[in-house]
Amino acid sequence: MARIKVLVLFGGMTANEYRQSLIAAADVLKAIPEDKYEVIPLGRNARGRWLYFQGSYAEIADGSWERNPDCIPTVLSPDAAHHGILITDDEGFTHKQVDVVFSLMSDRSGEDGSVQGLCELTGIPYVGNNVLSSAIAHNKKIANTLLNAAGIATPKWVAVSQRNLSRLDRECESIEQMLGYPVFVKPACVDSAFGENAAHYREELLTAMKRAFTKDCTILVEQFVVGKELCVGIFGYDMPFATFVGEKKDGSVIVPADLDALLADTVRDLALKAFVTLECRGLALVDFHFTESGEILVDEVNTAPSLSANAAYPLLMEDLGMHYGYLLDKLIQQAIEHAGC
Repeated sequence: MARIKVLVLFGGMTANEYRQSLIAAADVLKAIPEDKYEVIPLGRNARGRWLYFQGSYAEIADGSWERNPDCIPTVLSPDAAHHGILITDDEGFTHKQVDVVFSLMSDRSGEDGSVQGLCELTGIPYVGNNVLSSAIAHNKKIANTLLNAAGIATPKWVAVSQRNLSRLDRECESIEQMLGYPVFVKPACVDSAFGENAAHYREELLTAMKRAFTKDCTILVEQFVVGKELCVGIFGYDMPFATFVGEKKDGSVIVPADLDALLADTVRDLALKAFVTLECRGLALVDFHFTESGEILVDEVNTAPSLSANAAYPLLMEDLGMHYGYLLDKLIQQAIEHAGC
């Protein structure tokens, strides 16, 4: 029986996400069952070039992959007739068919629906969320608006547009009235590690806002929340299910979190509700704040969570008995089964 051809996309054009993607790709490529799948690694370097990689997966892990002389410029063809990739050769291009795409890109284009849109054009099934759910969840202003409308609490927030850059003092007055201090500033459509800052007074707020505007044209200012950081993994399409609740501590995830059963069930139900509200499919990691006053607040719905072996999502699934290789197999299988949904 012929093996299923899986195109694994990795890399990206922003430094932090690029490195995270390489770590995840090295883990995933080693763990995908070889008896069932033929893996085709296609990386995007920091200059935006796509390269078909045929070397050791260790070269991906250490970042040296793109210097391998056997890397070949390659594109994922948007022509549905090709149903695969076009590999550069002396005569132009060689065509290689692909059965399913597995994107591990965690930069903006990998999370905001761009790569998903390319996959839609190809007609090839792909793992995870579609264009709509990716774009919605990636834009924190839109995501929060929809979550709040569905009765799902988030940290209190205010969105500020770059078009208001000339009147930031007036925006600060409004923020101070609505949120007080301290607050947290982050770009609306960029990973929150970029341009995010805590502000405790007006001058800090202005500085943090201007810094965030260098990363996005819309920013969010949120109330600063103190409490436990919780997370729940969601898996599935028609009948998605939630993992047990994990607690993020010192860079790791403890499963299950130290919560009473009723509270844990409430968090899991909220995670599923958020997943459905944002039209997610396949997988997502829902992050929560559990505040000192007992509030449960959704911090983020991540539609492209890291799939490195020690990341939160695989660890939460492992707790349910879905070991790493089996999880990757099921993600690929459900993508094929629900193609076009």
